Amino acid sequence: MTDLLTINDILGPDGLIAARLKSYEQRPQQIEMAEAVGQAIQKRQHLIIEAGTGVGKSFAYLVPAVLAATEPESEGLSSEPTRPKRIVISTHTISLQEQLMQKDIPLLNSVVPREFTAVLAKGRSNYLSLRRLASTGERAASLFTDDNEIDQLRDLRSWVRETGDGSKSDLMFDVLPVVWDEVSSDSSNCMGRNCPTYKDCFYYRARSRVEHAQIIVVNHALFFSDLALRRANVSILPDYDAVILDEAHTLESVAADHLGISVTSGQVRYILNRLFNDRTNKGLFVSGGHKQAQKETIECHIA
Repeated sequence: MTDLLTINDILGPDGLIAARLKSYEQRPQQIEMAEAVGQAIQKRQHLIIEAGTGVGKSFAYLVPAVLAATEPESEGLSSEPTRPKRIVISTHTISLQEQLMQKDIPLLNSVVPREFTAVLAKGRSNYLSLRRLASTGERAASLFTDDNEIDQLRDLRSWVRETGDGSKSDLMFDVLPVVWDEVSSDSSNCMGRNCPTYKDCFYYRARSRVEHAQIIVVNHALFFSDLALRRANVSILPDYDAVILDEAHTLESVAADHLGISVTSGQVRYILNRLFNDRTNKGLFVSGGHKQAQKETIECHIA
């Protein structure tokens, strides 16, 4: 049954999910959608579906995605022998991501007689950098303006010894942006394998899990950030064989934000204040003792 597994074997009235859930009801529209998604993946074709409430669209795309990603090498998606077949599922809301990762995918993993791995991919800035945390602690007096920020930095030092994945969503408190900006993982100053904390790096651990996964759940912002970077021959996500875009009504605005360029006066002021704030005498240029740079930052504010 493993090699000949079909959508009906999983979603049908006598399927694997029905055998697990006593309240399960077969939905003809769900199976019809799943078959269409499966064919689109198999034939590498585009497909647009508008599914009404109650169709069960999550399973309707998850089941064919899992089947495609776990097919024997001689069938289905062609894949490089050095990596698993991968399918990206992109959503807009956190609630749907949580539903997929905490409810729907675990259920499929428990009933489908094929092994597969699924992970939630997050942007780099969602992860704390151990090296930046240590460095920020040494320069805290010149970076932060009030005791609350210092207290949060102290809380982060305690949290980092307990967290499972080092991501912002694992925090039990709302960290201030000015604090998180100083300790989050940042590609512009990442030392990679030369970093003294590389072996314990939360971001690279997460990246390794993503690279070995077959189903990768992301949000639209991360997906389009990856697309934008691929124009420069770099990427956030590993190469994948197919992508499923749920909550597609938000795609246009998200794509415009990430594939276009926009700068606001507020963003400019925020960056300048991080470099040097003459009102509080705090900033990166203070800790580095760069007097001329401080003067030029003030001139930029005036301009």
